[in-house]
Amino acid sequence: MRFVMVNMAIVLKVLWGCSLGLQLTVLFAIIAKKHYQTFPAILAYLLIGLLQSPLVYLTYSTWGFESLQAFRIAWTSQAIVTAARWIAVCELCHLILGQFSGIWGMTWRVLAISGAIALFLALLLGGHDYARLISTLDLGLECSMATVLVVFFLFARYYRVLIHPSLHSIAIAFCLYSCFRTVNDTILQVFLRNYSPTWNLVDEVTYLATLMLLASAVFALRPRPVQRIRLLPRDVYSEFVPQVNSRLVELNRRLSQLLKSEATGKT
Repeated sequence: MRFVMVNMAIVLKVLWGCSLGLQLTVLFAIIAKKHYQTFPAILAYLLIGLLQSPLVYLTYSTWGFESLQAFRIAWTSQAIVTAARWIAVCELCHLILGQFSGIWGMTWRVLAISGAIALFLALLLGGHDYARLISTLDLGLECSMATVLVVFFLFARYYRVLIHPSLHSIAIAFCLYSCFRTVNDTILQVFLRNYSPTWNLVDEVTYLATLMLLASAVFALRPRPVQRIRLLPRDVYSEFVPQVNSRLVELNRRLSQLLKSEATGKT
């Protein structure tokens, strides 16, 4: 058993090194191509993940994989990273749906409610067990992100929402990662401490795959040229813009009216 733990520790260190290299690559690409203005939340998520890697490495190197203190430090940092990715998913949805005020107004409410439910369940089921509380919160956020993104893909397909290929790749990366982590966290809820080393291994492998998708998406994006241009009247541009799907426009109109009626009802 000890031999297996040693081998797993070596594999995890190699995976951490690969993750660190990919994280730096994606971060440098975002900064070099000046995408940080478009993806501030995604940039913050990658920075937090970058800081987490040496922290977890030093923690396990100091106290070992079976230490309760190392377990708590690692899971606290993981909760922060998961919350940062949840905000990044919100940003991604806004980038795609923000042009439709009614649809986005409903979307951010669903995201906020799902996050609040995840926190409530963590406090309710976690009790006084810190490890159980953090793992339940992580599971709740992962499940909410996976559900929201799957529904988002079905919505985009049904209403034929045009999505930039790079944004589509980033959404797929986050969706697949949340799906795998939901399964991984569910198993962890049953076995908790005994499954923790295996959880780390599975998580690092899936995170590497996510970083590869993010890297390909970021490198495919072209930086926006910074130049002063003279704008033509809005009517001129509308002649060149293809008409949006009528069903999508109608849905956005109805949701906008619904949200406005709710707002006026409260005042």
